[in-house]
Amino acid sequence: MPPSSHNQIPGHGGPIDLGYTKHIPTFVNTTLFGRRVSIYKNVRFTNPPTGDLRFQKPDTDLPNTQGIQDGHVPWGSADCITSAPAAIPFPDINGTAWGHEDCLFLDVYVPKGVQPGDQVPVLHYFIGTPYAFGSKEMFSNPMGLFDSASEESKTIFVVDNYRLGMPGWMYVPGFDMDANLGVHDCLVAVKWTSKYIYYFGGDSKRVTVVGQSNDWCQRSFYIYTLPCHNSLANGTLMTLQAIISSPDIPSRRNVTERQQDLFQYVLNAANCTSLRCLRSVPEEVLLRANDVVVSQLPSTGGGGVFGPVIGFGPVPDGQSIPDIPEALSQLGKYHKEIRGLFLTPDDDGANQLQGNGTSPDTNMPEGFPALLRRILPTASNETIATIRAQYAYSEPPQLTGDWTTDVIYGYNAYNVANAFRDRTRRYIMPIPPGTHGQDVFYYFYYDQNITPVADPSLALEFRQRVLKFVHGAGISRPVYGTTQNIFNVADNGFESTPLLAVLKSLCEMINKVVLDRANGA
Repeated sequence: MPPSSHNQIPGHGGPIDLGYTKHIPTFVNTTLFGRRVSIYKNVRFTNPPTGDLRFQKPDTDLPNTQGIQDGHVPWGSADCITSAPAAIPFPDINGTAWGHEDCLFLDVYVPKGVQPGDQVPVLHYFIGTPYAFGSKEMFSNPMGLFDSASEESKTIFVVDNYRLGMPGWMYVPGFDMDANLGVHDCLVAVKWTSKYIYYFGGDSKRVTVVGQSNDWCQRSFYIYTLPCHNSLANGTLMTLQAIISSPDIPSRRNVTERQQDLFQYVLNAANCTSLRCLRSVPEEVLLRANDVVVSQLPSTGGGGVFGPVIGFGPVPDGQSIPDIPEALSQLGKYHKEIRGLFLTPDDDGANQLQGNGTSPDTNMPEGFPALLRRILPTASNETIATIRAQYAYSEPPQLTGDWTTDVIYGYNAYNVANAFRDRTRRYIMPIPPGTHGQDVFYYFYYDQNITPVADPSLALEFRQRVLKFVHGAGISRPVYGTTQNIFNVADNGFESTPLLAVLKSLCEMINKVVLDRANGA
């Protein structure tokens, strides 16, 4: 979803002085209902991750820039290195590769009339991607939200890029590189928001992080771990609310050997024999090598990632991320000071189509053991048979979709809801077509051309609920609680309902097999 060009005009007005740089609006857009929004595009929040900073955590010691920045660049030229495999359901980009290393920029959307000191709430969006493709230019269009916002519910919107594919997720223990760079990029971006959003009229103490799909990784680790990155002072979180939509995070713990094998594929693709060589190759070589490994080699990592062996995605590194979120949840190691969660829809078996198209569905049920071993590589035949028995109701090809729905999306939501049961509003969304990520079109509904949905009136109600949550007004539905209440976003509105016993049973089974080290997750 590129930003709407509806009545888009070049920006104007006095510059905002952030200390290290001055920015004027790139555009001032007009919404369908005539509301004006200033868009400050491509604000730098870290130094370029190039040269010695390649494969390192983001460097935020920013130098002063001369002159006034307007954020104007050709469309897509500020995107991170990206490879979009041919099989993805985006015809405009599938089978293509593009982007640059110097890509760590963010955009700020400010409604007309908001001034420094107004202290309006902030919605900071992490784009959802399968860790390999996407950008702030593609999957965010908040203009519809501004139509729903009254004078009392004005909101500032921020969206950032983060490193993808090999530049963002390659890591081998013992080498001079940092793990999970995409996570660190997003955390630094939210830290930027907490520090600088005042100058745009925002309130650094009322920042809600939101996003969809693999951005769950960023928010999940933010909720559970990273103690050295989650505070501005006194150990308190920078954000106290989160909207978690369609959580996608692969469960893998025993990763060292697989990471080494993946690293060798990368070296071969770049015609290198060492990390030093890989750090010195030109950007175009890095782009080409990333495309080879992400899009041209078989993806066998499982868990919604692309690339051979383990694929490119988040991994525990024993330092800032000590373990997978489900294990930390069981140990009670999460930030209990988080005030509220608005927790994701189209999963939990209520809509098995969530997993359709995200895992191979050929050669079923014969291929089911191989599919399971993408996540549980050392699972015994007995364990595989036990899991298969849980899906006796499911026949090919839906068997793939049902398992993927539960192991990639459903049980992640289940664990978070249980950890924060007294402050979570959890929902499901069995509205056709029911595919992964359809709720984003309801969050950011604009019109039936840009964000087509099955029920526009429901989308408008959904937008209002998101804004109420961001403004701390609450949502008129019970919390998840000990009785595991959820609400069903259906054709006739928002209905309260208990979590089905069969879904609870499936999630508990998946927790057991993933946390059992004998299964090699």
